[in-house]
Amino acid sequence: MTPHVDQLQPSLRAACQKWPDRAAVTSGGSTMSYGELWTKVESLARAYLDLGVEPGDRIVCQLRNGPEHVIAINAAWACGAIHAGTDNDLTGAELSWLVDRTEAKVLVFQPPSGSADPTAPLRAVHQTRPGTALVIHAGGDDPASDVDGALPLAALLSAGPGPAPLAPEGGDRHDTGLLLLTSGTTGRPKAVMETLPACWAKMQFFADAFTPGPDDVHLVYLPMAHVFGLRLSQLALLSGGRLVLLDRFSPTEALRLIADEHVTVLPGMPTHLTLLLDELDRQPTDVRSLRWAVTAASKLPRDLAECIYDTLGTEILYVYGCSENFTTRTTDRGDILDGSVGSTVFVGPDNEPPDGTVRVVGPQDHTPLPVGQTGEIAFGARRPVHYWRAPDSATDGWYYTGDLGRIDPDGRLYVLGRLKELVNRGGLKVSPSEIETAITHHPAVSDAAVVGTPDPVLGEAICACIVAAQSDRPALAELRAFLGLSLARHKLPDEMAVVDRIPRTKIGKVDRPALVALVAASGGPVERLRPR
Repeated sequence: MTPHVDQLQPSLRAACQKWPDRAAVTSGGSTMSYGELWTKVESLARAYLDLGVEPGDRIVCQLRNGPEHVIAINAAWACGAIHAGTDNDLTGAELSWLVDRTEAKVLVFQPPSGSADPTAPLRAVHQTRPGTALVIHAGGDDPASDVDGALPLAALLSAGPGPAPLAPEGGDRHDTGLLLLTSGTTGRPKAVMETLPACWAKMQFFADAFTPGPDDVHLVYLPMAHVFGLRLSQLALLSGGRLVLLDRFSPTEALRLIADEHVTVLPGMPTHLTLLLDELDRQPTDVRSLRWAVTAASKLPRDLAECIYDTLGTEILYVYGCSENFTTRTTDRGDILDGSVGSTVFVGPDNEPPDGTVRVVGPQDHTPLPVGQTGEIAFGARRPVHYWRAPDSATDGWYYTGDLGRIDPDGRLYVLGRLKELVNRGGLKVSPSEIETAITHHPAVSDAAVVGTPDPVLGEAICACIVAAQSDRPALAELRAFLGLSLARHKLPDEMAVVDRIPRTKIGKVDRPALVALVAASGGPVERLRPR
């Protein structure tokens, strides 16, 4: 029987002091103990202090998943700085904008894999903001930096503790510890300001649901540059477990690690879990060590949930939330199979109303809607949501998510899609995700997504983009007939495009702008109800 913890450790420092000899992080075939991990955190934190980092300074971390990323996060906190994680594959212009926007004191940089000019983003930052200290992680086959003054991360990690004092444990509860970048699908990303107590409270909210403990092994391939990957990686360590890191998702490699490392906790978006189950069907692997699957970010179809329960043999923690620190979760099988994210809402560290409340409102006037009606999901917020160098939101006591949902008579929340992604078909607003869920039940479709396309009559037409499960794809008429059994007529596709893959973001959401470009590159829809 796996021992569990009731309360997470209050910091990585405390966890490393409690379990110094336990295995902490496994990556690339090597394992680091908690004691070794904290020694490297202290070394990097004191290097930051030598670079002039002061409490409240920003440190942008652009590392891929690996022990160094865990170290960088905690080293920033250990010297009172604000950690800001970002994707490893940003262009020079994108990275320069972020470093300048946050006025970062330090950039921790890892050359993107497969790039013809790996240090080009670093040079761009150096030119745009020469006052930012540059630290480069050039491991493996990555080239050394050709930017004057860039410091090798390996040397900073091996320098050992110095005389400079680190920040006291905890810090003021209102001090910002993280900048969490939003997805930025409609423009430049915003950075949510989050305190460490709020971050710890959110991780405890997850831990209360599935009670991780020192004998658990957590596989994390979700990027730690994003909020969900960051929280899950820290949660593994604060509960005394072992963190197994994978740089990029591969179903083959994930299954190998599950078997070899006896993984017990498997986070993944529905897309990841679908691909993993498909690979498991082709290559049977011992997955009996698994006890929990943790999923979020998009709708979990009933047949996928049933397959996780039956094939992986795990329970499911299903999470719905946003970077702005509002979240619901459920582990109830009935809720999950019914498509609900449950009724348990995250309550922040101050635990005062209206935190912990959720309602559905009219998208235009924000008037609360009756039970069962579809509208915009809103969370109660006692304090405004603060963004870095941007206006606050939730200033009226409610945070409006931009997501469509409904609440049933038992208070369970159902998430139905994105408000801003609605297709406006002849004045009727249609949710793409609702159609996508129905399409993937067709036996000849292995994956699908829906986008709106310009239409001279309707304004926008519904274009179903499918990946065929076999050589013979369904005809549009056949697909419409199939969908007509569960969807209203105005929700049926007007067009159908066939693609090799559905492009998705790093956390598994459909990348709709990329999908539109992919359809255009493939020659457009293969069938339409009406000629253009």
